[in-house]
Amino acid sequence: MPKKCKECRKPFKPFNSLAVACSPTCALAVGRKVAAKKADKAAKQARSERREFNRRDLTWQHKQCQRVFNRMRVLEELQWFRQRGAEPECISCGRICMDWCCGHFKTRGAQSNLRYDRMNTFLQCNRYCNESLSGNIEGTKTTRGYKQGLVARFGEEEAQRIIDYCESNTAPVKWDWQELEALRKQWSQRIRDIESGRLAA
Repeated sequence: MPKKCKECRKPFKPFNSLAVACSPTCALAVGRKVAAKKADKAAKQARSERREFNRRDLTWQHKQCQRVFNRMRVLEELQWFRQRGAEPECISCGRICMDWCCGHFKTRGAQSNLRYDRMNTFLQCNRYCNESLSGNIEGTKTTRGYKQGLVARFGEEEAQRIIDYCESNTAPVKWDWQELEALRKQWSQRIRDIESGRLAA
């Protein structure tokens, strides 16, 4: 009984019940398509398995979370200044119009439990204070430093409360990937809300 060739779609008389192509050329083309589909399926499966592996890997989760949290904090900080009609400035040196980043008062290495804490993160210029001066906590001959920046922004009492909180809050945190994933989703939503103007800082 005639069949339709899977490649050229022309009728042909198969030499056995498994034949799907009318000629060696068409058979080769069909074979290539089948192989390509199998390879694509295998690649998709590998990507899916990799995504699932990453989801459960704390190092990967922290990397993704830090990126999203830092972006959210920069947006929150810029909005904080904007709502007060003030020019955004670096917490450590007071400069404006800089390459902004999320500056940690206590570093992630020193107190990883505060890596996602708003009270430990404020707007900072990236290259000068954050990178070159390792956060510029105490200040230099020409800059006030992070601590005095908190005073300038919030006043003595509130600044001291923030500093005391950061310096005394040393209890380690045992993160799990489910918690980090949930936090990242919350922060991503907050970023979208701030960017769309739907949410106050």
